[in-house]
Amino acid sequence: MDSKSIVYSRNVVEFATVAKEFCVFLENCEHMEIKAFVTTTNKLLPLLYYKATLLPTTEPIYDEGNEQFVTELDYRLIESKIENLLGQHNDFLEIYDKRADANDGHFTVSIAEYLADVYQDLKNFSMRYHVGNVNVMNDALWECKENFGEFWGIRIVNLIRAFHILVYSNVDLDNVKHSDRGKSSKKETNWLSSSTHDED
Repeated sequence: MDSKSIVYSRNVVEFATVAKEFCVFLENCEHMEIKAFVTTTNKLLPLLYYKATLLPTTEPIYDEGNEQFVTELDYRLIESKIENLLGQHNDFLEIYDKRADANDGHFTVSIAEYLADVYQDLKNFSMRYHVGNVNVMNDALWECKENFGEFWGIRIVNLIRAFHILVYSNVDLDNVKHSDRGKSSKKETNWLSSSTHDED
């Protein structure tokens, strides 16, 4: 199958649509109530994961890497919006992480950081895909699928668990304490190393 047929195939177009809407959703999340944000995200994450599993296999055309559209400021802004919205509900215990062995299988992570990681890959893909150049679109698809398998796919799986708990464990989302805003940013997140998916 040629590149044009691949990038305009139904599964790719549908994934591109969901990815774009997901990015727009996160970009505008500061205008939402926390309960609406949590319930909507809880529905979007499984859909996004499912659509990503249907992406066809392709090979890169260009030797050089793809253009990066998401800046450090963009990443930080998304992370901050989500962190401020979720307040004390932002942190959750991770149970699948290379760093977890030193902590008896548990590691406290940030929902905002994980969502920002997913946003970074999806926004870069979306911007490249909508350029309209078939070769660029092909390489955007290839990189996005590779990153899904190696990095942000497991992020979504873990986020689904975190949001499931928020939705179905009688968590009081109406009285959110924001005294810990910025707590998950106490450590310096290396957004650039996240973009290369180098986890220690």
